[in-house]
Amino acid sequence: MKKKIYSTLLMGALALTSCSDFTELEPKGMNLLSSTTELELLLNREYYSSANDMRTMCGDIIYSFSYVSTDLAQPNKTRGVIMWTWDEASIDKMAELTSSDDDYETCYNTIGTVCNPILSRIDEATGDEQTKRQLKAEALAQRAYFHFLAVNKFAKAYNPSTASTTLGIIYLTDDIDIAVPQEQKTVAEVYELILRDINAAIDLNALPKVAVSHMRMNEAAAYAVKALVLQNMQQYDEAEAAAKQSIASSGTIIDLNSDEYAGVTNGFFLGGSYPCISKPQGGTDEDLFYIYYMESFNSFNPAVWDNMEPGHAIHDRLGNVAMIYDYMMGGEGMTGIPWSMSYDGSSGWNIMGIRTPQMHLVVAEAELHKGNVDEAMKYVDMVREKRISPEVYQPLRGTVTSQSEAKEKYLQTAVAENLISCYNFINYKRWNQISGWEKTYTRDFGLGTTYTLSPHSPMWVFPFPQNVMTNNNNISQNY
Repeated sequence: MKKKIYSTLLMGALALTSCSDFTELEPKGMNLLSSTTELELLLNREYYSSANDMRTMCGDIIYSFSYVSTDLAQPNKTRGVIMWTWDEASIDKMAELTSSDDDYETCYNTIGTVCNPILSRIDEATGDEQTKRQLKAEALAQRAYFHFLAVNKFAKAYNPSTASTTLGIIYLTDDIDIAVPQEQKTVAEVYELILRDINAAIDLNALPKVAVSHMRMNEAAAYAVKALVLQNMQQYDEAEAAAKQSIASSGTIIDLNSDEYAGVTNGFFLGGSYPCISKPQGGTDEDLFYIYYMESFNSFNPAVWDNMEPGHAIHDRLGNVAMIYDYMMGGEGMTGIPWSMSYDGSSGWNIMGIRTPQMHLVVAEAELHKGNVDEAMKYVDMVREKRISPEVYQPLRGTVTSQSEAKEKYLQTAVAENLISCYNFINYKRWNQISGWEKTYTRDFGLGTTYTLSPHSPMWVFPFPQNVMTNNNNISQNY
């Protein structure tokens, strides 16, 4: 058996995926996955990710437990410092320093050890046909989504004029020979395969209205994946239609100002009481697919933090510097920069998953591109009224009339809504492909230097990790 495979992350999948093409023996453990009950166990797992890479690169946050000025002054730049300073000249060095990548592992490990084993065995498994169709649909939807995450981190953004000639990622289906090093698909091919998978999942008409858990796909989640993919492809009418189907299936947006989510936390050292956001670690009713992490000790770029609307729950109850001091005597004293730092040691935040508010924002952006300001603000308000304190909330619909102001309000809401996730990175990157939406991002640590990230910088594409490059000579870096 050839040992040279396209990713070391898929080694664990060898025991689960058919390799009859290169061995006469069925892999050990394969005969265990012979029923729908056994196959369903693969789906019952928890997903974790901080998405710190993407959140740092887009300029929203930095994660540091040391003085930033000291780190910046070191002669040998760390991977983190290269990202903090958007040092394009050191991107090859960043690639060398990326021995492995947690997000790559999460995506391809899920595809190779959850989705594809189910898809390769489900037709022959024992069990009722409805359960088979549901498990198949869930596996297809997850496979589509994790490829979507991977292509957005490791390849250039989808641009209709260049996608067919721009290299993307490997698309790992259940019918390929994993002993043969695979080649990258183009970005266009990757998106076509994602759409093929998500449409197949939806067409099975077997996804539940209510998911088994927030870490399992349901009907609303599948339509949400389709909406996000089509939005990235700049097919706004189709994206809006899919987003509305998702909302119709499960359209809840939780109210962060309600008693259920507006909590109080007490400090250890000073004994103070501080307003906080209290969200269950198992997800909420707005979480369509949940990839969990706690939001703590990230410092927020003032350019983003200060642009949030007055009364926004995240701004007012997540970045309390006094709370940080009371818990660990940290805050600005930890990093040496005047950035607000998050502290939420108990809630669960959907860092890399899908949420209902994203679907409302997909609709709003689609309406903006059509020039329908009032309809766009209607959907923006649906998000804002669940985020802005009732004491200061005022609807935008009916008061915002110009296209330019509507775009500004939409962007302000979208950036705040996606701050605690990977989606600002994904959105900034795709907005840079739209005429009139491009932006040069800035970062200033208050140390005398302002760093900039241009719309078409190579830093928008993360290097493939070295453990992947070493095991597959067919892969080339996309930056």
